Amino acid sequence: MTGDPGLPKGPDGLSEAVQQAIRQQRVFEKRRATRLGRGAERLTAPVSGLLGRMIPPALVRRALREADRAAGLTIPRELKTHDADDILACDRAALRVQAWAQGTSAASGGAAGWFGAAGLAVDVPATIGLAARCVRATGAAYGFLRDDEAERAYRMMVLEVATAMATERRAEAVEQMNALARELSRPEAQIVLEKGGRWVADKIVERIARQLGVSLAARKVGQIVPVMGGIVAATVNASFQADVARAARYAYRQRWLMERKALAGPDGDASDRDAG
Repeated sequence: MTGDPGLPKGPDGLSEAVQQAIRQQRVFEKRRATRLGRGAERLTAPVSGLLGRMIPPALVRRALREADRAAGLTIPRELKTHDADDILACDRAALRVQAWAQGTSAASGGAAGWFGAAGLAVDVPATIGLAARCVRATGAAYGFLRDDEAERAYRMMVLEVATAMATERRAEAVEQMNALARELSRPEAQIVLEKGGRWVADKIVERIARQLGVSLAARKVGQIVPVMGGIVAATVNASFQADVARAARYAYRQRWLMERKALAGPDGDASDRDAG
């Protein structure tokens, strides 16, 4: 089933809503990070390494694991009540997730930014926690509610894509995430992934911990100035959550399309006409 059965179908048999979703996927694949995110990383490159030591990988690893566990307890019920076969309803729910994540992260960053560098100790775990919740809530918006090791690895890959959007690793990160999505679309493959999932998830967490720490450091360098840092932190936090939300929408919309054979799965048995 490709969703939206009542909508007009194109010559390829897909509804206009599904064709639009495929076009949106193509747009994301060509998109870079938000302008603010790119500018911040370019301007702060000379000092991001130094500031990065203020955000040690161990802190990020711990925050990632705890945030992912906690996120499952805070998914709003309304994200599970719409028709998961209606791609338009799923998109609307995911956009509500983004609005909440950006607003909450901007508020928390603004408060922490008043304390300059000292506020980073509070703001970084909070930012990671909101990002993890954003990813998991977006998955719920598209009907993906499972919580096994393979799913945790996939959520980590979504965060990796979000933090790599302004780097040369972006295309590679997207392809790695899509490769896991193709495997997750095969029920028989999930058993294998679950057995090796913890090893995979741990490896991804290690990789993302380093990358996420550097990315947040580059974005948050202006936050070390007390008072004025509140304005910077609020703006940068909202920008980061926008990148996370867009990556999550792409990731779970991709799986939604794969499961409904509108995009190629692991064996290429799809009705994907490479629209857009």
